[in-house]
Amino acid sequence: MLKKMSALFLSFWLIGVIAHAEEKFSLSGEVSFQYNADVHICLFTKEDIQYLPQHELSPPKCQAVRINADLKEAGKVSLKFDGITKGTYCIATFQDVTKNGKVDYENYQINEPFGTYKEQGPECGNQLDWNTIKFDLKKDITGIKITM
Repeated sequence: MLKKMSALFLSFWLIGVIAHAEEKFSLSGEVSFQYNADVHICLFTKEDIQYLPQHELSPPKCQAVRINADLKEAGKVSLKFDGITKGTYCIATFQDVTKNGKVDYENYQINEPFGTYKEQGPECGNQLDWNTIKFDLKKDITGIKITM
């Protein structure tokens, strides 16, 4: 009897651990922009930020939104990420005004319009400061607003 109870307990415990480990979350909101250029919405980890100067704005880290006349008039686009595992991330958006598919830098400063989910102070200049813009994803987050 004790063996059966132990096996049953172990089974329930394993199911709970597996279910918790596979939890997925979503992020949604909108990005406001002003130029007639594609908008790239990126979900980064700390490692991604460290290598951003070489980073191309491509999937799976970034979603490209092609700007057409209707979107340009609206001045905003939707953002949505689904199936994201629990962890620490940042959301950064870029408007690719040079149309080269990369984050452009000049003297270590981002040289194109950009914005972040967690706002940075003016002391960061045109650089992304991980400690300021990071957030812990433990549940769905809706209503995100980013202005570039």
